[in-house]
Amino acid sequence: MGPQIEAAASRRWSTSALLIATTMVMAVAIPLCGQSTRVFRDGNAWVEETTGSLPAGREFRAITDMGSVQVQGNSQQVSYVVRKRSFADTEEAARKQFEQLRFSANKAGDVVILDGKLMGRNVNRMMAEIAVQIPKQTQVVKVETRGGSLSFNSISGSIVGVTAAGDVKLDEISGPVKISSGGGVMEAGSVGSDLYLQSGGGNVSVERVNGQLIIKTGGGKVHIGTSGGTSIETGAGNIEVNKCNGDLRANSGGGNLNLGDVYGTVLAETGGGSVRLSSAQGAVRVITGGGTVELYKVGQSAQVETGAGAITVQFVAGRDKFKDSLLHTAAGNVIVYLPSNLGVSVHASTELASGKGILSAFPGLAITSEGSNYGPKSMYGEGQLNGGGPILRVRTTIGQIEFRRLQ
Repeated sequence: MGPQIEAAASRRWSTSALLIATTMVMAVAIPLCGQSTRVFRDGNAWVEETTGSLPAGREFRAITDMGSVQVQGNSQQVSYVVRKRSFADTEEAARKQFEQLRFSANKAGDVVILDGKLMGRNVNRMMAEIAVQIPKQTQVVKVETRGGSLSFNSISGSIVGVTAAGDVKLDEISGPVKISSGGGVMEAGSVGSDLYLQSGGGNVSVERVNGQLIIKTGGGKVHIGTSGGTSIETGAGNIEVNKCNGDLRANSGGGNLNLGDVYGTVLAETGGGSVRLSSAQGAVRVITGGGTVELYKVGQSAQVETGAGAITVQFVAGRDKFKDSLLHTAAGNVIVYLPSNLGVSVHASTELASGKGILSAFPGLAITSEGSNYGPKSMYGEGQLNGGGPILRVRTTIGQIEFRRLQ
């Protein structure tokens, strides 16, 4: 082969390699298609509205330096609407602000990416809203905004969401969800798998979670409808759980705990507030700095400590389920309901008895007292009920203790 022929062949190979490389780059990142933008007046604001679409992928990601993000699973492809809203005095000034926030949309491999970047700081009178429609079957959804609310609806895949500050709403989600907010209200409807919600401060409401539920909020009340195993922490606020199909842990820095039916164990702690439980199949432990405690249909054991407040506990455990229990209050009356045939060894004491001191509907409880009839006295109750069994210790510093038969 002559030098000229070799040079021509070399040029052809170079051209082919360039075409192949260009084709590969285009395959890696598919730019947005069908995009259109318009600017119009809306009340006292100027709006720049951009719409576009991309082929769907296995994963969708949205990352923006500002703006609320709404993701809805009701489309065959990925379509989006970006609305920038400026309260500038003139259209020219508004357009300059719009230029400070630029969005791009691409598909890299099997991932669709919507990216919003701030190019400047002149955004004091501007806000942004991003609405995205994706296929419901999208396997992974990841959204992050440095300031704005998050909303997810009708998605069967997993969701990861982060906002520096903003409210969160989600409903009809089949996959696991993990969302963090620097501060804002969080609301969840139906979630078919595990749910993790964390907020720097704000109320949290969850209607139904089939998997495990974890909630952490720096301060706010928490409401749960139905959930699997659940862990709740709030810096200050009431906690309400209607039904928990697993173990329940509820902790409030200072708030009331209203707990419904729990099909596992219960650990309830509050810095200062009352605790009420409708039923529990597993062991129950309650600690409150000061407040009344009411536990009903306890199927195993109860450990209760309150700095000040009355205690009422209804045991429904049979002989094979009941375990050692302790009920203690610094100031308040204690009422204990026991099954008529439950074998239990009772140790009861009140240091400054009020009323009749210690009362029992069961034979076999020996009651003694110390002190004069005209001043404070201590009373003690010891006995083996129905032949004895696990130990039940009941103690109040100031108050009356009463053992009643469960009807």
